[in-house]
Amino acid sequence: MTDAPAPAPAPPAGDRMAGLARPMQHALNNLFMVLHANLDSVLSAMPEGDKATIRLQRASTGARDMELLLRAYFRLGRPQDRNPVDSGKFVEAVRPVLAQAVGKLLPLEVRSTTVITPPRPEVDLALLDLALGAKALPPTTKPMLALEGAVLIANWAAPEAAVASLGALGLTVESGEAETRVTLG
Repeated sequence: MTDAPAPAPAPPAGDRMAGLARPMQHALNNLFMVLHANLDSVLSAMPEGDKATIRLQRASTGARDMELLLRAYFRLGRPQDRNPVDSGKFVEAVRPVLAQAVGKLLPLEVRSTTVITPPRPEVDLALLDLALGAKALPPTTKPMLALEGAVLIANWAAPEAAVASLGALGLTVESGEAETRVTLG
């Protein structure tokens, strides 16, 4: 009797999850399309100001926020991409997961936008490192982002890990005690 070869070890969970990113995003797109279409249809037939209408509007807003958060999260596991994108759309797409890292609302003031070609998802992940720096803000200071063309401005100092990860991607990072500026590319 011969020994059977040992089975190959399973890939790490993160690799397996990354492999599901595209099919999961496709499935979620379909589910959200059905959810939004039905909520919009019901809301259009509801009387303005009615308590049930207000509840359904809140449900619709929650569904849209959930969709944005899940899209941002699944984008982190997608294959590398370096397509041109409007800087405002890029930051809005990644902001839901940044807010999760911060643990608070993370408003964005868009002053201007431009076309950028960030290496994704690497920049998205490096910006998570930056977002963690907001946790060091005093309780009275709310974390905020601003966008001036290709420059993302955070009202907190960047952790060393963020400066390193963003710099490794070839991005310019200027960090002081009360502000960090990242040129997204």
